[in-house]
Amino acid sequence: MTADRSDRPTEESAPRPAGAESGLTPGRPPRRSERRPVAERPATESPRAQRTADRARPPQWRKPPLRIEQSECISCDACVEACPSQFGAVFNLGRGGMAILPELCSGCGACLPPVCPVDCIYPDEEWEPAPEQWWQEPLGPRDPYVLDDGTRRPAGLPTRIRRW
Repeated sequence: MTADRSDRPTEESAPRPAGAESGLTPGRPPRRSERRPVAERPATESPRAQRTADRARPPQWRKPPLRIEQSECISCDACVEACPSQFGAVFNLGRGGMAILPELCSGCGACLPPVCPVDCIYPDEEWEPAPEQWWQEPLGPRDPYVLDDGTRRPAGLPTRIRRW
């Protein structure tokens, strides 16, 4: 005797919970596979944006931030290109020279030689908070780590540095 399967709900006819169209279950954070890729998320939703808003360095970063010795720097922008966009700590301030915001710098060393041709970047054990004027750069209109559409610059993509 075979059972008639026509009375069983099919995948198409089964009721679906709210939010199931998107694959998300209400009340739980999205799984890694359900999240938008980093490159598609607005830069304002990044951990860098949170550090910028807080103007604070995460306590889990053990290495000291780096600093640029202005008297030795030739403003070649190699450090800006090398700084990973998830940190985005190095800025060309125009006539003000190059700057590393210590609150955004993880101390990873991606900007150190051989990237820096004149070896003018040093660990800053006794760092102080960045001056207020430097905070106009992150997430601003000239932020080299954010693309024109507001997303974070993917690794390997050149910055959109505006020369003075």
